[in-house]
Amino acid sequence: MLRLLFLLLLCLTLPFPAAASWTARLAPHAPEYFLAADKSRKLLFQVETSNSVPSVSRQFDCIHGRVEGDKQREGDLRTPEGVYFITHKITQKLDFMEYGPHAFNLNYPNPADRLRGKTGSGIWLHSKGQPITGLTTRGCMAIDQYELTDLLPVLAPGTPVIIAEHLEGKPFFLNATTVSLPSPAATPPIPSGDASTENDSPSPASDLPSTNEAPTAPLPAGAELAEVQVSAPVPSAAAVPSGDDEKILRQTLLWMDNRMQNSEDIFSMYDKQNYPRASREKFSALRKRMRSDFRRQQDLFLDREGIRLLAGPGYWVSCFIKSYQRKGVYHHGLQALYWMPDEGGEFRIIGEVWIKN
Repeated sequence: MLRLLFLLLLCLTLPFPAAASWTARLAPHAPEYFLAADKSRKLLFQVETSNSVPSVSRQFDCIHGRVEGDKQREGDLRTPEGVYFITHKITQKLDFMEYGPHAFNLNYPNPADRLRGKTGSGIWLHSKGQPITGLTTRGCMAIDQYELTDLLPVLAPGTPVIIAEHLEGKPFFLNATTVSLPSPAATPPIPSGDASTENDSPSPASDLPSTNEAPTAPLPAGAELAEVQVSAPVPSAAAVPSGDDEKILRQTLLWMDNRMQNSEDIFSMYDKQNYPRASREKFSALRKRMRSDFRRQQDLFLDREGIRLLAGPGYWVSCFIKSYQRKGVYHHGLQALYWMPDEGGEFRIIGEVWIKN
């Protein structure tokens, strides 16, 4: 018995094995404004898109979790990798030395994270009450205080934030001539266990209702595309088949058509098997909620011309502006749809996020 207890204690004190990391490249139809973090170079890029061409407008030194690799579970001290959105500014009193005067919550775990059994919460973009040189976080991304203060006017709810081990291709490497994106493969089986609890910081609401010139140096040796390794099989990060971005664009337009027409066909666009796990909402609850929206949301507007695409590690995200009136109150915000292929290879929605701004 004592030997078993000793082995159990030893296992609990050993660090979790490192998870393979994600190399990200921009998809066509990139958002007009977003942030992108390269963990390997400890850089945060401010990216703006003009005439369909994204460019780096500013870059900042940044730090991440003290343990390398993609976050898998609560307390592993890693920074997650994927496509996230700022949901809100933290309003609770902050430990100034740890977080600085400002912090912004990201929607980790996102639907794809939950589907893969990732746990934890409270992943923020924040600063420190001291220079960040030589420091780490418990899983958040952090930049110097004065630089975060400069970014305050543009850190609105709904701002996309890409976090990857490596950022490749334009605009992050100006000498790149081709763009290759992560390709979703088969949808991973749903692992057991719940995807909740906290990680880096005490976030009051981790879930929502349903720069200078860019570097021109090549990637360090060994920075190759690799599979994302987690406890369950996951999509690989090989080059995406040509045209997958257009498939997601067409599917998003079809979702908009069905929503504007209050059509029951919209439900066939969701992954019935994986949606409940990824979104923490039963499929029957989704039907009930959306049918209620059919009746109660008035003057619905979906920005068809403003659809933007982001490629994550084995999934896609399409986002656009959605506004409506309900009981005389006007609501405006960003709608994001997370897409993964089902068993037949058809892209279906595993989760959605609406962020009011």
